[in-house]
Amino acid sequence: MKLNKTIKIDKQLGNLNIAESYKKQDLSLIGGHVKDAYDSDKTSRKDWEDRNESYIKLAAQVKETRSFPWAGSSNVKYPLLSIACLQFASRAYKQLFPSANIVKGKVVGYDPTGEKRKSAERISQHMSYQLMEEMEDWAEDMDRGLMILPICGNIFKKTYRDPGQNVSEVILPSDLVVNYYARSLEKASCKTHRLWFYPNEIETKFRSGEWIKPDNEFGDAPSQKDNESKSDVQGIAPPSDDSNAPHLFLEQHTFLDLDQDGYKEPVIVTIHNETQEVVRIVARYEAEDVRFGEDGNTIISIKPEEYFTNFIFFPDTTSGVYGQGFGSLLGPLNESSNSIINMLMDSGTLSNLPAGFLARGVRMKKGNTPFRPGEFRETNIPGDDIRKGIYTLPIKEPSTVMFNLLSMFLDAGQQLSSVSKLMAGESPGQNQPHSTTSDLLQQGMQVFESIYKRCHRSLKKEFRKLYKLNKVHVGEQEYFTVLDSTQNDAQGTVQKVDYLNEELDVVPASDPSVLGSAEKLQKAEALVGFAQMGTVNPQEATKRVLIAQGQDDVETLMKMPEPQPDPEIELKKEELAIKRMEVEGDQQLQAMKNQYQAMRDEAAAQATMSKAQVEQMRAQLEYMKTENAVIKDATAARLNEKREEVKLEISSEDNATKKAIAELEARVDLLIANNSKSKED
Repeated sequence: MKLNKTIKIDKQLGNLNIAESYKKQDLSLIGGHVKDAYDSDKTSRKDWEDRNESYIKLAAQVKETRSFPWAGSSNVKYPLLSIACLQFASRAYKQLFPSANIVKGKVVGYDPTGEKRKSAERISQHMSYQLMEEMEDWAEDMDRGLMILPICGNIFKKTYRDPGQNVSEVILPSDLVVNYYARSLEKASCKTHRLWFYPNEIETKFRSGEWIKPDNEFGDAPSQKDNESKSDVQGIAPPSDDSNAPHLFLEQHTFLDLDQDGYKEPVIVTIHNETQEVVRIVARYEAEDVRFGEDGNTIISIKPEEYFTNFIFFPDTTSGVYGQGFGSLLGPLNESSNSIINMLMDSGTLSNLPAGFLARGVRMKKGNTPFRPGEFRETNIPGDDIRKGIYTLPIKEPSTVMFNLLSMFLDAGQQLSSVSKLMAGESPGQNQPHSTTSDLLQQGMQVFESIYKRCHRSLKKEFRKLYKLNKVHVGEQEYFTVLDSTQNDAQGTVQKVDYLNEELDVVPASDPSVLGSAEKLQKAEALVGFAQMGTVNPQEATKRVLIAQGQDDVETLMKMPEPQPDPEIELKKEELAIKRMEVEGDQQLQAMKNQYQAMRDEAAAQATMSKAQVEQMRAQLEYMKTENAVIKDATAARLNEKREEVKLEISSEDNATKKAIAELEARVDLLIANNSKSKED
């Protein structure tokens, strides 16, 4: 498919409806491509659709009129499939959602400070509140889905962001068309969700700008020729001439090469089924999902955003998308049982209402002549002639062989679906020990354990999709009501940073390895023995037993009341306390006396020591005075000696100076004399 216009990756991500950028010619190519892919996938699962429709009617006990072996013959349907589906749905809902807190925050990695655990608890409470309170249809959808799951073999959940809140709705397997031979739902090249919209809803999408309005009007809704999944399971379909009948749209999650670079980008294309008009195209990935090459321009891969989650009952050997349910497993047995039951009832009808021939000579009213109990009628024919003129066809009684065969089929169906009398709640007998009954019950539940684990894995995928949506759309801080809280004003908070922590994950709070309340209680009560040994926390062991018993307000039960005091014991305690205080007072007084005496002795010793120190200091002072005098005298003598030496040095220096001056004066006089003589000469 070659488009005239190319739209780059950045334009695809920033565009709420890429279809606005294309002309009618390109949209016609895209619409035809989507419709061809849908028809091809629908053809691949045609046999599955036919079987699935018959199983739904069988489980719903749809009343049908039979014309064989005669018009109005018996058409009883034994509820073998219905019982199996009801039993599974009733057990599965309680098992998968044992309490209001259905999401569990999981810490990945080391958590020395406990901050990750606290953040995980906030996420657990917030997401549980979202599912049970904000997403009002979630619990109802799951209840409905768990009833459909065992009939069809699988259901789908579609998780996306609706303006203002998250949405995760159940999609019937007939409404999500995927190639029957695809390896898995995630690896399928295209997935087409069949959607019905009323004319007013269509106009709303046009006016809001969510869809583009094509040049040609859609007109009235087509006749119900494509009504196999729109009609009710009871066979009731809307009238074909209803002017307000919904239109079928195909929302296909596929891959298209919008930028013409040879690599197809994951997109969602919505078209009108009859006219193939494209109303919306939107990207199915985020910027961080695009992986580029080393040059930064070449696209290596794009990870598509997955909206759908597959819940499989039993894996199918031929399909990686659609599973097997009790419909395909019990359907043939149920239909055979129905045939045998109807044969037995028709045989009983013929036996109770015999038919035959009347001879021509018998002058009686022909046809059905029923008799009331105790009624006798008059006839003109003698008795022997009546016996000769009326011949009753030989009719056999209902066959015991057929009845035994019916029992064998029903027993096989019960074994296959694990719906025995014990599983249905009937008493196994008075002489059977409790341990034997418990073991049989546990063995009978093994079939359901594998199904619960598959549902558990699918719920984990669904919760992770919701976790990813919260990572984008949760505010910086949000307040919510804490579920199962005994306080009226209990309120929790969650922060955006809690969802941005890469070391946190979410999983279902249910335990798929525990099959029922009896086993939960048994496992919890086993902890009491370990608590008595001192190897586990007694408070936590008691708490788990109370939870397994289904007790209300466990936290309040765990708070132990303050013990009420016994007056005699309290009086004895006071007497002992007074005696203890007296003894302690005497001990403190004696200790104070001993301390006082020690302080006096220490003071006396210090006084004696002080006197000796004073005398010693006095002797040292006298010695220092004497030494000082000696030093002073020696210093004075030394000073006098220095003075004399200085005087001698000064006098000698004066004599030398005087002598030098005299010599200098003599030289000057000599120079003057010589100078005068020279002048004369």
